[in-house]
Amino acid sequence: MQSSHLRGILLLSLALILGFALMGFEMLGSRYLYPYFGGGINTWASLIATVLVALMLGYLIGGALVDRTMSPRLCGALLVVAGIYLFTIPLWVDPLFAWMLTSVGDGMAGITFAATMLLMLPLTLISVFTPFAVRLLLVSVAFGGRIVSYVYGVSTIGNVLGTLVTTFLLVPSFGSRALTMFFAGVTIACGIVMMLCDRFLRGTQA
Repeated sequence: MQSSHLRGILLLSLALILGFALMGFEMLGSRYLYPYFGGGINTWASLIATVLVALMLGYLIGGALVDRTMSPRLCGALLVVAGIYLFTIPLWVDPLFAWMLTSVGDGMAGITFAATMLLMLPLTLISVFTPFAVRLLLVSVAFGGRIVSYVYGVSTIGNVLGTLVTTFLLVPSFGSRALTMFFAGVTIACGIVMMLCDRFLRGTQA
């Protein structure tokens, strides 16, 4: 019982942290897009749509993977890949967006393509964590509804904190590129924790 509680605390803590990082980077996405595509409703529509598609893909991929293998190590590896991608963004984002602005334009196609390049891969891979967390916490189908609500509820708290803290506190103090490095490091750290705790997180499953 004690081991089950510790697994729950660890997984819910990771859900909170990753939820913070996910929405925090979405807010940074608007900062990367603004110099090239502006900050109007068109940019935000493309940004939000991209995030929603990334969440959907992450949940679908994560659900399929966790049904095949309940491997925290695999989930952790995907988080590390997401973090590495985030690390590379400051290296290519300005040349790519400048090229896209002149070649594709600043209409729906250009903005959506830019948002996709910026957000789709890392947010999809981060979202894979949620189905893994639900399945790893599910010790009995009798508690399935509560487990799902705990994971999504805690993750949403992280989303809210990531949105507000990033926008009002972190961006004015540190800037977009430094925060991108921070979110990359946090995501990689969460992935490493998942890999190191592989056997512990598997526990006894239903």
